[in-house]
Amino acid sequence: MKITSIRSQLLASAVALALAGAGTIAMAQEDAKATQKQPVTTSTDSSMDASTDASSSTLAKSKFDLLDTNRDGYVDKHEAMASTVLTTQFEKLDGDHNGKLSLTEFAAINDLASIKIDKKGYQ
Repeated sequence: MKITSIRSQLLASAVALALAGAGTIAMAQEDAKATQKQPVTTSTDSSMDASTDASSSTLAKSKFDLLDTNRDGYVDKHEAMASTVLTTQFEKLDGDHNGKLSLTEFAAINDLASIKIDKKGYQ
């Protein structure tokens, strides 16, 4: 009888542990599902915007420096001739109408990728 009683207690304990373990696994799975559904925080979005702004600024500076062959800090009409797009859009881009583009005016171009620089440079 004693052995039967011990076996019954062991069996009851094993069942209780199995049920408790199953409950823990189910709770862990629910936690994992809830975590997966949470939206990405805006701080990540802000850092992505900042890195996009930084790369755009770097692209503007890089292209500007290639065009500013006399290194006076401006791209004049003659230097702008190295790019067909820049030549055709020069008057519109020259916000203060002084006949040259500052880095600020150049960086304001929405589609910097469209500014292709002729390998020969300006004529």
